[in-house]
Amino acid sequence: MSSAPLAVPASPSSSKRSRSRDSTRSAATSINTPSANTPFLTPSASAPSLIIPSSSQTSSIVEPSPLDATPYPAFLRLNRTEIHSKFVDLEWEQRKRLLHGVQQNEPDQPSQWARVTGEVVMNRNRYANVDPYQNNRVKLQVPEGYSDYINASPIVLESTKSKTVTKFIATQGPKVDSLSHIWRMIWHETSSPAVIVMLTQTHESGREKCYPYYPQSPSDPTLPINEHDEFEDGFTHNVNLISRTENEEARAQIRELEMTNEDGTEKRQIWHLLFGGWPDFLVPEGADRAALIKLIEMSREKNADNSENPRIVHCSAGVGRSGTFIALDWLLLELEEGTLDELEDDKDPIVTIVDQLRQQRMMMVQGEAQFSFLYDVIRERWRERWANLHPEEAERLGLDAIREPKFKKPRPSRESEVSEADEDEDMRAQLEAELVEAQVEFENGKT
Repeated sequence: MSSAPLAVPASPSSSKRSRSRDSTRSAATSINTPSANTPFLTPSASAPSLIIPSSSQTSSIVEPSPLDATPYPAFLRLNRTEIHSKFVDLEWEQRKRLLHGVQQNEPDQPSQWARVTGEVVMNRNRYANVDPYQNNRVKLQVPEGYSDYINASPIVLESTKSKTVTKFIATQGPKVDSLSHIWRMIWHETSSPAVIVMLTQTHESGREKCYPYYPQSPSDPTLPINEHDEFEDGFTHNVNLISRTENEEARAQIRELEMTNEDGTEKRQIWHLLFGGWPDFLVPEGADRAALIKLIEMSREKNADNSENPRIVHCSAGVGRSGTFIALDWLLLELEEGTLDELEDDKDPIVTIVDQLRQQRMMMVQGEAQFSFLYDVIRERWRERWANLHPEEAERLGLDAIREPKFKKPRPSRESEVSEADEDEDMRAQLEAELVEAQVEFENGKT
């Protein structure tokens, strides 16, 4: 049975970006970046655009300490300027894809990067400027005549050495009127036991980031799903809370859930892992960083089969924190398999994985702070692994006793701070000028 078709946008010229308390920034303080200037489509008053706050654009990038004698591969020796440059390149690639998606659409052959649009899409999206590519989205199993849209993208990755496949579904945090949609997706797209990784609180800074779509407490353990039979196909289920625990090592709430159909003849075991130590647009700090690594390991272990059974990963928009989690999962597997030990100097697996993710879902690893966080974490893990594999050399270099290095950059002098600030201002001005020029060229069809 076919579902109602979804339209694709025809032109960027008619799009207008909506604003809300979540997205409005002062023009005087905002930083223009490729992602911030990309023409976004089909906004609605109920779906604000997702904008990275300007403060997160300038988050500090941790560089290798001059005191650290670890023989890192080239990509882990990059300085802050080089990492920033790589992020800008990735932003430009994303910008070009999105523009191609609206400029190269033919009715019978839409662009690979075409995005879906329409009133149903607007109503179901949490943010007006974050949605899946038309050719890489999860489709709800619904009867003919109903929209199969859900803001979710299948993600498939493969490790370099062992060719191990890992699957995810990256999705937005459900809204109140799409609560049943995520459970319909989980029922049809995963097997038992399944894993949901939730990387946001339901509310942050006084705003809803995700509707509480799961049973909250043992005192109210049953959540009815689709009581009013929205799609008229009898999909009325229950999600039952079996247990709720606090895992100190992963700093997460662990819920064991059981999803059953109406008569109880079919069941699914589902693990819901809620990690709350990750502020939107930013990165985990201190003990939350080690906890995130543990959360990744736990999500792998509890899932039925990571190569066939996709882990559901979401934050609020399903791109920033979700993309960073998925990228880190893949990078840690590459590290474990030894792939990062033999890299040529011109290879950067962090750029590789972010680009792969963005080809499957727009804006993955959304902010520069999240991008640089990947370098920081992998540098720490690579160093620890190297010290364990080469204990004599590590001891000679004075590294053997250090498991999680916490080198800090020496505080710069006042003159150095002024110089860096001027350099940042110059870089931003140059990038802004390039963006304005590029926008004119795109609009005139020159590129």
